[in-house]
Amino acid sequence: MSEYVVVYGTKIKLPPRPKDEEAVNFGRPRKEQKWERGELPDFFNDVSYTKDGKLTLTAEQDKYAEQELDRCRNGLWIWIGERMRYVTGRYYFYLKYYVLEDGNAPEFREADRLYFLFWQHWFNILWCLGLVRIKKRRQGASSQSCSNILYEAIFFKNSNCGLLSKTRDDSKATFTEMVTNAYQLLPCFFKQRLQGKEDAVTELVLIHDKGSYSKINYKAPVLNAYDRGRMSYVLLDEGGKYPQETPVSRLLAIISKTLVKGVKRVGWLDAPSTVNELTKGGGAEYKKVFEAANQFKRPVTINRLVRFFQPAYEAYEGFIDEYGDSVVDEPTEEQYNYLVERWVQKNEDGDLISELSEQDIRLGAKVYVMIKRRDGLSGVDLEEETRMNPCNEEEAFMFAGQGCEFNSTNINNQIKELEENPVYIRQARLVPTKEKVPKKFPTQKDKEREVIGFMDDAKGGWFILEPPMKPNDYKEFGDYLEPKPESPYIIGVDTTQQDRIAENGSDPAICVFKKSVIVDGEETGMYPVALWISPTRLDIHFDEEVRKACLWYSAKANYEIDRRTDYYRHFCKKNSQAFLQWTPKVLQNPLKRNFRLEYGSRSGDPFQLQQMLEISKMYMDGTDNDNYNGHVHRIKFIQILKQALTYDHSNRTPSDLFVALQMALVAIFGETQVVKKPTSQTKILPTYKINMAV
Repeated sequence: MSEYVVVYGTKIKLPPRPKDEEAVNFGRPRKEQKWERGELPDFFNDVSYTKDGKLTLTAEQDKYAEQELDRCRNGLWIWIGERMRYVTGRYYFYLKYYVLEDGNAPEFREADRLYFLFWQHWFNILWCLGLVRIKKRRQGASSQSCSNILYEAIFFKNSNCGLLSKTRDDSKATFTEMVTNAYQLLPCFFKQRLQGKEDAVTELVLIHDKGSYSKINYKAPVLNAYDRGRMSYVLLDEGGKYPQETPVSRLLAIISKTLVKGVKRVGWLDAPSTVNELTKGGGAEYKKVFEAANQFKRPVTINRLVRFFQPAYEAYEGFIDEYGDSVVDEPTEEQYNYLVERWVQKNEDGDLISELSEQDIRLGAKVYVMIKRRDGLSGVDLEEETRMNPCNEEEAFMFAGQGCEFNSTNINNQIKELEENPVYIRQARLVPTKEKVPKKFPTQKDKEREVIGFMDDAKGGWFILEPPMKPNDYKEFGDYLEPKPESPYIIGVDTTQQDRIAENGSDPAICVFKKSVIVDGEETGMYPVALWISPTRLDIHFDEEVRKACLWYSAKANYEIDRRTDYYRHFCKKNSQAFLQWTPKVLQNPLKRNFRLEYGSRSGDPFQLQQMLEISKMYMDGTDNDNYNGHVHRIKFIQILKQALTYDHSNRTPSDLFVALQMALVAIFGETQVVKKPTSQTKILPTYKINMAV
């Protein structure tokens, strides 16, 4: 009967289980059933080579080498802690023969064994091109990938392997310290003759036979690093920290083309990384890759990669028992005694001098990592600690943003809520029609009134959460149109450059926002109800979309006016200029003499720009430091929330939807925060009126 194990949601079939006595370590006492690397037998102290450099082995040496080669190819079953466990060939190679950069040998970890099982399963799935692996700091994921690169070059002829890291120096260090160094320390029966020097610092070329070789090299993190030919194995290390000029999602798309030939997979990619902050580092780009590699949503993922994640409390140093098992929860007495003996140290006076105490070990790794290590931290320190040791995928990205202007925890929680419980949003276009208005007096003529409706359209630029409560509820004075002052809506508009024909399409944005509406003491408003974002050929087409939304929702529109002001002509031509919002009071600098009102808000004005950020923070995070009273939980558009995570107030251009939301917020939310002009000066000295005789 087949045996299965489930690792990170994947059901993995194990090789046939042998008889108990056929597995390594059978018959040993429990305390001796551990992984042992061991040394090469003494008979390898003396080996011979032919004149042309080929290794010649004795019968005894050859028998041992064949056994090890077979274990590296097929794995083995081994008793560890009275449990028979299957170790894959690649994990066996890593444990038995790979040497870490500090000169030590890897230790057996049950968590790593499961990872290699997961890796092997997906390596056997032919559509899969590789793994995207979020890791905690100092987990050893890069070492494991470097071991896999060596394995590929040693066991497969004509393999072409490469590695990239976040800088050229990091790539070089990984190659020399983790690949070249480990190769030099391998036993003789794994080594091929090298082309060039064994201590090469740019490339290792292994000669298998005449005309058959394998090579490993490194490159700087640029988009064309590996963009041609065939790659057998690529390590893209620390992809969550790449510079902005090398978007890792684009880099992976380019590299992926070298891993296939037609429909056939010819190579593999490992992408392990911790996650950097989202705004100025590669965290946002890495998140795109991670989301596209979601094997839980699609039978074949978007980028043909699959994701992997282990919580930080798995294999956390200080909470691993003598058999390599993670002590996640409260330890058994046997585990407790072992961990205390190994990790707890006190001086002669009985004072603790080690990081861990007996009480810490009693907690188990999960409580220690999630509560004890984070206790008392806040702000950047808490973000850094959580990012270094994430306990779920959300935490890995939730705090991957020291540059986030807002509370990333609240934003990510709302994103997760919407992903798990999506809301219905209609994609549509707004359609203007004419409606007859009956005459009131016999002497009058019937009139026509412009009304706006909507039509579902998979290519429409409107995304509608809620239609207006009273559609087309605007006022008319002859041909002149204006909104009702009690309208519950406001519209924010982010525009493009003035007089620009967008040959490839532009991305202006419109956000329709529902104002505060209190019903039976509860807030039922304060959230966006509709968005528009779509390429346009001409600005006039975009302005007409704004005007149609103004009529339908009977709402004023607050434009960002730094880039263009010609929208005013279009609204005047349509007798709709009353729908344009004057510069909101909160943006009017009380210290600026002769301030001129305009139709819209000007982000080029330092005072207005700062007010926009302050109002956005009040809306997103609230005004109470102790109790959350913000409105993130009301936003139902994931696009806005994702832009809020990466919003950079010094570079607002990529955040078009969020800027449109800002334009709506400053028109309504900031009115209660208006800076008041001083009405009178404080009198320093008393004054008196004197009646003078006339």
